[in-house]
This record gives sequence, structure tokens and C-alpha cells, in this order.
Amino acid sequence: MVLIRRSVSDQRFDAETFARLCERLVRGELEDERNRLSEAPAPLEHHELSRLPSPTSEAGARLSANGAAAIRAGKFAVVVLNGGMATRFGGGAKGVVPVVPTHPRTSFLACKLADARRIAVRMDGHIPVVVMHSFATLSASHSHLEDIDWGGVPPEDRSWFQQSILPRVLSSGQPLATLPDAGNAPDTVLYAVPGHGDTLGRLRDSGVLTALHSRGVEHVLVSNVDNIAATLDPMLAGAHLAATADGAAVTVEVVRRAPGDAGGCVARVGGRAEIVEGFRLPLGTELARYPHFNTNTLWFCLSDIDRPLELRWFCVKRSVPWPAGSGLDAIQFEQLIGQATELLPAAFLEVDREMRFLPIKQRDDLAMHAKRLRGFASELGLL
Repeated sequence: MVLIRRSVSDQRFDAETFARLCERLVRGELEDERNRLSEAPAPLEHHELSRLPSPTSEAGARLSANGAAAIRAGKFAVVVLNGGMATRFGGGAKGVVPVVPTHPRTSFLACKLADARRIAVRMDGHIPVVVMHSFATLSASHSHLEDIDWGGVPPEDRSWFQQSILPRVLSSGQPLATLPDAGNAPDTVLYAVPGHGDTLGRLRDSGVLTALHSRGVEHVLVSNVDNIAATLDPMLAGAHLAATADGAAVTVEVVRRAPGDAGGCVARVGGRAEIVEGFRLPLGTELARYPHFNTNTLWFCLSDIDRPLELRWFCVKRSVPWPAGSGLDAIQFEQLIGQATELLPAAFLEVDREMRFLPIKQRDDLAMHAKRLRGFASELGLL
């Protein structure tokens, strides 16, 4: 029985974890109902949510100065989540897609790199940039990064790592790779990456976290490649430093909920403020009770994630194309990075949606947000 093909044999695969997950799946321990909270969590109280002061105020100037000083001193690095299964844009790595279609060098990756380079030049310092790939995005992304010379980021400030993989399975726990027709199915059907919750473990296990530590980095800004508005802003860096001084290990950027925002919320569970994913909310929970939405932009203290974090696992059901010509119902095991707030003390910072949150999940979003995307690309010097 061939579980891991030779074509993906170089990928990180934890066979023991996979075996345990299959056993738990068969026992019903990963069913949606087992992951749901017994009662709806409480919305965050006013004092549990921070807001940025005006940039022109004394408090705003102080945060910006503190953040700028730390960035200048090399205390911050940027981690770009460029993984996943490359399916949202109809196939292919999203990171290489230009945000302004008529300008090929305005890719999502180019924008993220340009921001780090711009801040580094302004601060007369160095900002390490780490890009997380998956087996589905690596090849195209590497070629693109070489083509744009990493957006001018100095070679000594460039690093990357890969997500691990797990086989997709049937509801019985049987891996798709062991089915009779599996030989005719591509790797991206047989295998999946275990969600962006894999980021923290792979950052550490790849050796990148140790390398960052060795050069004096103390904090990392983690954001999705498709949210080019999540920049390394000195005031935000200062706000994170202030939160850590009060005991936080992670600062979560949140925005006011808008129509169409799917997923979960930020709330109090057992007296603890955390990100609560939608699959954990009791059926019938009204999201309107929770006015804030997680942007998946998080600032971490590096020392607090330099250890294993036991994030919970859950099942995601997917219909995948199969050689026989019909779709096949499959299950992939995932974790979410926001679950770190269940284990680490977290601060929640309300940010301006227009300034910090511009997620592009489908190609239609490029046209919908064309003006804002062009504006950001222009500010980054890419137009």
C-alpha cells in the first residue's frame, strides 16, 4: 500500500499524527458536533478590545516611535502565508497573480515584499521576510520570486519554509491514495495541507524560527498573502509591543463585522478572550451579537511560539475530481492559526477596515476592489 507517492516524498509528513487522526475520525471524535461549544460565547467587553489612537495624538506618536525603534533595531520579521491548495483562483498559486491585471509585477507576493522593503529603507534597517509555501504553490512561487528578485529584499533577509501534507481520506478513514484509480489522480487531489494552523509548528521545525532568534528578532507579523493591506506599520508594531508589556503573547487585528463576513468571531470562552471559529459556534448562534471579525493578521512574540502548541484538529469536507469522471467526497484534516489564542494570552486590536483589511478570495474580488488595490500598489511604488 503506497500512502505517500514518490512525487511528494520530500514533503513533511507525520505518519503517527495521521494514523491518530484517522482513528479519531472513525470513532466520531472529529464530528462537527464534538467541536461545538455547549453554549454561545460571550461578546468581548469594551475593555477587552483596544483601539488605535489618532496618529497625530501624543499616544499615537508614542506608539509609532516605539514601533519604529523596534523595527529599526531588527526586532520584527514578516511571515507571509502563501500556502494552501491553489484552488481559489481556478488553479495556480494566488501569490503570483497581479493585483492590477495590466501590471504583471504587482503580484500579491510583490506587494508584501515591497512593503517590507519600503519600511526597511525608511528605517535604515533590515526586516527579515519569511514566505510559507505549500507543495501546491512552491514551484510557481519560487519562479516568480526569482523573476522579481524578491522585490529587492536583500538575500540575507529572505527565507522560506513549506507546510506539511496529509493524505485526504474517505469518511471511513481510507486514504484516497490507496483507492484503485489513485494512480490517475494528481497529487493535489490525493493530498492536502493541514490548514494555516500548520504555520507555527513548521516555522519552528524548519529551523527558520531559530534563525530569526539568532539575529535578534523578537516579534513576527503573520498575514495572508492575499491581504496586501496588512503592512508592517510602526504604529501597529508599537501597539503590539504595548500589548506584550501587559502580558499578551499575540495581538490579533480585528475589524467591525460587515455584511458577507463569514466564519466565526472574537469572544469570551470560559472567561478567556479568543478567536472562535464558525464551526465551533452552537447551531443558530447569531453572529450579529459579535460585532468584530478576525482578519487573520496576527502579531506574535517569537519566544511564545518556540514550543509545540496543541491546536485542535477538525475535518473539512471537500468534493474532489476523480478519474472515474465524477466527484468524490473526501475529508482533509486541518488546524487554524487563530486557535493559538486558545492557548496563548491574546490582545485584540480594532483596526480600520479600509486601511488594514483587503482580502481577495476570488478573482471577482480583483475587479470589485480594483481602485483600492491600485491605490495600495501605487503607495508601494509598484506602479
